[in-house]
Amino acid sequence: MALFLSPRTLAIALCTAVLSFTAAAQTPAPNTTEWENEALNLRLFYPSDLVKADAAQVMHDGNVTLFGISGASDPKLAEATHCLRPILLLELPQSPPKLNGKVEPAVEGATNMTATHDVSATILLAELDTDCFTSEQQIKSTTPVADMAEVVNKVPGMKPIAQPAWYTVGWQKVHMAAAQGQPQAQTQTQTVDPAHPDLSGELQLYTMGLSTNWNNHLLVWYFSSNSIDTLNRITKTTVRFGRAQAAPLYPVPMGTASSK
Repeated sequence: MALFLSPRTLAIALCTAVLSFTAAAQTPAPNTTEWENEALNLRLFYPSDLVKADAAQVMHDGNVTLFGISGASDPKLAEATHCLRPILLLELPQSPPKLNGKVEPAVEGATNMTATHDVSATILLAELDTDCFTSEQQIKSTTPVADMAEVVNKVPGMKPIAQPAWYTVGWQKVHMAAAQGQPQAQTQTQTVDPAHPDLSGELQLYTMGLSTNWNNHLLVWYFSSNSIDTLNRITKTTVRFGRAQAAPLYPVPMGTASSK
């Protein structure tokens, strides 16, 4: 015997199925926190040990402070970041990292000093405001999406650790660049403590830039950490463009310069 449903019953069943599917698709994975921007039609699921900070704090004299270096102290970096508008800033509570020194006894009454640093991590999501471009910038910037990701390679003291590349997150084209080094402003000098040289100098930093043109918004994510393992973890932050299925922003692990 055939079973027929009334139009009303069928409509209710379909609506329930759609709502159930939508709820399942939007449920954060374990140990992740959801962030949504309705104007961008964008949703992120980021590691829950990261906390939201005031995105305005990365601005200095109208320029983005990227990886601790203000564009005001580096003309090339200032030109590249002047039109970026911060949207979301996430960081580990202990960022920037604190230096921890440990003294241990050695042979013949000597001591050894070892240094460890708290793990730091930040994620900055920003939008490029093309309306603030000068006429010269509009002529020069023929590939603004790629240019924004590759800013990580322009920070003084940083060197590329991967060939910039295009890939897709679902159907969305994304451009990637990654760098490793010790970011330093042009006027910054590195100091060395003669008593404890192992505790001197800057931390090695691992960074990645991911950019895309989504819904007529040129968006860029900047990731940074003093731990390559942590960088690989935070770049697995999941993004959902519109109604597309959520997927990791950068799905594969990144190596260091020494491993290449």
